Amino acid sequence: MTRYAAEISYDGGKFFGWQVQPGLPTVQLALENALSLINGSAVAVAGAGRTDAGVHARAQVCSFDMAREWEPRRLVLAVNAHLPEGVSVMRAATAPEDFHARFCAKEREYRYFIWNESTIYPHLEGRVFWLKQKRFDWGRAAEAAKYLAGTHDFANFSHAEENVKDTFRTVTRIRLYRRPPLIVFQIRGDGFLHNMVRITLGNMELAASGLIEPHEITGLLDRSKARSDGGRTYPACGLYLWKIGYRGDIWKKAAPR
Repeated sequence: MTRYAAEISYDGGKFFGWQVQPGLPTVQLALENALSLINGSAVAVAGAGRTDAGVHARAQVCSFDMAREWEPRRLVLAVNAHLPEGVSVMRAATAPEDFHARFCAKEREYRYFIWNESTIYPHLEGRVFWLKQKRFDWGRAAEAAKYLAGTHDFANFSHAEENVKDTFRTVTRIRLYRRPPLIVFQIRGDGFLHNMVRITLGNMELAASGLIEPHEITGLLDRSKARSDGGRTYPACGLYLWKIGYRGDIWKKAAPR
């Protein structure tokens, strides 16, 4: 058996999320079906991030074992030939036997794209969040973001998951920048709770609309406050899993993109 790492890009609007769900098209299922077909036996795929329905990925990473060794470029072409529309393997590389896409990841980066204009190019619909309102002061939102850098308990910035006991996360980079009418939110850290990025944006919107002062966003982290005290959860369509970071270069033996 040979272990591989692969970088995957997909249009989240065409799938019910990453993780296999009975009777529903998911990214993990599409990959496992394609890999199993060329492998001649079942292949299990582990992903670095479990994106929800509608969430896109520029560079999701997964790991899996194949019965025989493949030249990475040939593997990419073979898998892509059996994948449905909306998902592609961008590159692949042989990996150490103990490599696991999720547990070996040291850093994850997400980006969220907002189109803040009364009209939108049709090809962008479903791939960015179309926000028609003009009343927001995005400078205040960018200021609020600065207070969330570092290590915090983000339980109030997430939807609770029973199997998650530790809700502290470290944000190593967070910024919001404007290329009108496009607003881009970038956040990088050691890990993220369920819907944490989308709820963070909703809370930043409170500052942008003048409902709270930028520095008051940290008060919404307080577990004594109800989740309803915070902002809305931004929709999935604007969110992209942008990059997964590992110790060392896992793509040294990758086929060129």
